[in-house]
Amino acid sequence: MNSNNLGIQKEKILISFKEKKFQDVILEGERLLKERQNDAQLIYILGLSSIKLENFANAENYFNKLILFNKSAENLYILGNIQKKLKKLNNAITSFEEAIRLNPNFTEAYNNLGSTQKSLNKYQEAITNYKKAISLKKNNLEAHYNLASLYFLLENYVEAIDHYKNIINSEARHEEICEKYTICLFKTGKTIEIK
Repeated sequence: MNSNNLGIQKEKILISFKEKKFQDVILEGERLLKERQNDAQLIYILGLSSIKLENFANAENYFNKLILFNKSAENLYILGNIQKKLKKLNNAITSFEEAIRLNPNFTEAYNNLGSTQKSLNKYQEAITNYKKAISLKKNNLEAHYNLASLYFLLENYVEAIDHYKNIINSEARHEEICEKYTICLFKTGKTIEIK
């Protein structure tokens, strides 16, 4: 195929992606990838389309290949999330840690690293990473929630209260959060605050 035809094919794939025709992207993109094996944008689009189709094994393959050409914090973060979905938790930890090495201020990577470590019962490491995510972004409600939930699990209700309070003070109220916050207050003897 000549380069003009390859360009037209790629443009069609990009249009299909924008139109959320992810199966078409995979079919046409795989054909084009045989001709353009080192096209980072094409590999990225194929990886994202695989995620949208919940084909995480294919998505992992695409992002592993993409990282050979474009080892960015964002690509490693996406790879870590894919590996987490595939229950490859140690690989996910490695990907998140590498993303953080490339971007030490990547708050979402710290949060997801913490949640992966929590899944492996590495609670102290998880706490450290949740706290780092919060230190980088004070209103990181997801990290506050994850940290509060972990403290709740560990029956450290005093610490859980502070993080539940951050969530409740935001506009992101949720029945489960309020219930656990109330339990923490009760367990720590702060019954006046329950009212």
